[in-house]
Amino acid sequence: MIAVVVLNGEPPQPERLRKLASSFPVYAADGGAEICLQAGVKPQWVAGDLDSAQVSKLPADWEVRHFPEQTRTDFQKVVAELPDEVTDLVVLGGLGRRTDHLLTNLMIAAGFDEHLRISFEREDETLIRVTPQIPFEKTLGEGKTISLLPLSGAKDVQTEGLRWNLQGAEMKVGGQLGQSNEVMGPVSIRISEGCLFVWLSKS
Repeated sequence: MIAVVVLNGEPPQPERLRKLASSFPVYAADGGAEICLQAGVKPQWVAGDLDSAQVSKLPADWEVRHFPEQTRTDFQKVVAELPDEVTDLVVLGGLGRRTDHLLTNLMIAAGFDEHLRISFEREDETLIRVTPQIPFEKTLGEGKTISLLPLSGAKDVQTEGLRWNLQGAEMKVGGQLGQSNEVMGPVSIRISEGCLFVWLSKS
């Protein structure tokens, strides 16, 4: 099951949020509730410490799950509450605005169950997580720029369809990175350990 999580970063286009909400359940993390409200989308529930959401302004029929403890972020609190049936996670509002929030969101996502498909969407870019269980297989436009970001490290990286392919590479912070590669054909990215994020421009 695909689920949409709305965080309190740069908001998505309201039309995009409404389109996703017409097909998939939406869940809001704290200030993400106001993004939903402005788009006219009612989430399944709102969760977090509620230090950002104007709870008093939310409709009375919206379910709110309050978790005041500060050992987890609102993103972590929402994902922990998601139904077990969720296999794919589309994150909106997880990029942009504050850089510390952006980096924290990606580091958190790197630690989620490796069987969970995760993508972060922004109007002009997408970040897709690759794990040993979830490879990246996609046909993209030839000449498009693609970057491989090993925030938590990835071993035995195998790629096809790129100008500069990798065969058994270890990618990590302080080691080999993968910024601004080029698509030459159908793309395949696989790893045996760890995770990395594939960055794509929507233009």
